[in-house]
Parts: sequence; C-alpha cells; structure tokens
Amino acid sequence: MLLSIHHATRYRYSYPAHYSIQCLHATPRSDSTQEVRNWSIVAPGEMTQQIDGFGNIQHILVFDDVHDEIAIRVEGLVDSHDTAGIVPHHPLEDKLPREVYLRPTLLTGPSQPVRDFAQPLAQAFVADPLDGLHRMLRAVAAAVHYQNGMTDVESTAAEVLEAGTGVCQDQAHVFAAAARWLGVPTRYVSGYVHVQGEAADEAASHAWVESWVEDVGWVAFDITNEICPADAHVRVAVGPDYTYCAPVRGVRRGGGIEDMDVQVSVAMAQQ
Repeated sequence: MLLSIHHATRYRYSYPAHYSIQCLHATPRSDSTQEVRNWSIVAPGEMTQQIDGFGNIQHILVFDDVHDEIAIRVEGLVDSHDTAGIVPHHPLEDKLPREVYLRPTLLTGPSQPVRDFAQPLAQAFVADPLDGLHRMLRAVAAAVHYQNGMTDVESTAAEVLEAGTGVCQDQAHVFAAAARWLGVPTRYVSGYVHVQGEAADEAASHAWVESWVEDVGWVAFDITNEICPADAHVRVAVGPDYTYCAPVRGVRRGGGIEDMDVQVSVAMAQQ
C-alpha cells in the first residue's frame, strides 16, 4: 500500500527562547516491510542525521537563535508491504541482544497492577507463546479502552491499568510491561497507520509493540485495532518505550510556557 504521510509539529512559547535542541525520530527506514519512496524534514536551525543505539534513523536539530516558535514539517511516500505481522531480521535493529527488551523502564515497570494483570495469562504463554501474545493483545484492549485526553506521555503502565483508559502509547506500554514480566522480549514501536472512517485522525500517528517468539522472530501487535500490523502500517522507530523513540523530544533555554500543536495525515496515494 502506497501511503502519503504529512506530520507537522509546531511549538509556540510565551516568551522568546534562546536555545533549543530537539531529537527527532521522524524518518522511516526502508527494509523488507516497507520502501521509502521519498522523505523530507523541513525545520529551522542546524540538523544532523545519525543512527541511534536501537537502529533508528535519528536527527538532532539545534536552533540557537532567539525564537518564540519552532515549526517542524515531515512528509513523504512509503510503500508498505503485508508480512502478516512478522518483522524480518534487520542488522541495525537486531545488533542488540533481545534481552535488552526484557528490562523494565520507568513507564513499563513490573508494578503490582502489571503483575496482577499478567499472571492469569502466564499459563497460556507456557502452552503456546504466540497464542499467549494474541490473548494478551485482546486482554490489554479490554482492560485499557482507547480514550484521548486521559493520560500524558509520562503515564506509567500501572497508572494506565488503574485508570482503565488511554491511547495507543499507553496500551503499548501495558502490553510491553506485562509481556516482559512473563519473560517475553517486547519492544515499543512508533509509526503511522492508515485508518478509514471516523477514527482516521486519532490513529494516524500510532504506536504498537513487537514481541519475540522463538522459531518465528519478532511479531507485531497493534492493540488499539486488535490486529497484527499489515500494509496499512509504517514503522518509524523502536525502543524500550515511548521516551526512546518519540517523534520530537528535546530541551530549550527560556521560552516560558510551551504550547504544542500536532497535525498528522496518512492517506493512500496513487501508484
């Protein structure tokens, strides 16, 4: 599926900032699941590209002039392929040992709510790990109903479970926390998804997970849509949780109160 992606982020400050540095995970990589036809980032300041420790394309944006806003525009065409949720080997991503994705993070720690949620699924993982992951997909979707505005980027898996609501990022954190506690390496994925209908705007900028299954490899699970990602999904970055692969994350000197506006669209394009 050929997808046209537009992602605009604008920061406005209540008074001028004198220095900003932003880390961008906003560029997908071509591999056997997707072909990036073209891609561009338009932003002020000086930008350098590198590969981070998880194999993602990363840009560092430095803006050292006085400014009261920063506008970042990302757009491109990606031809995404259906691999039935199985993520083929890639040397950049798989250079790390899988055990890295067993470690808890601040957002995915094995708190008591996480252990209470995961424990009833433990036997299913012993009998058939892949079936256990599908059961967890459905269990997380049932336990954390999709709802905007109830959480933020610092909400932990435990807080999300107790609230019972969240967005795709929160569902991914709950899944990762529970799967890791059960001994299944699981990584967080940021990207895009093409969804038709009323939910299109909510699901355009998206998050899901990939878990390791012996004799199969990395298998992707989209909790929000209760599916294994196919050709409607575009992978951008992977990491232990959201903080490692956020589209834009950084610091500044000055600026006062910050207001952020994000607009994302994902549409089918002509071949």
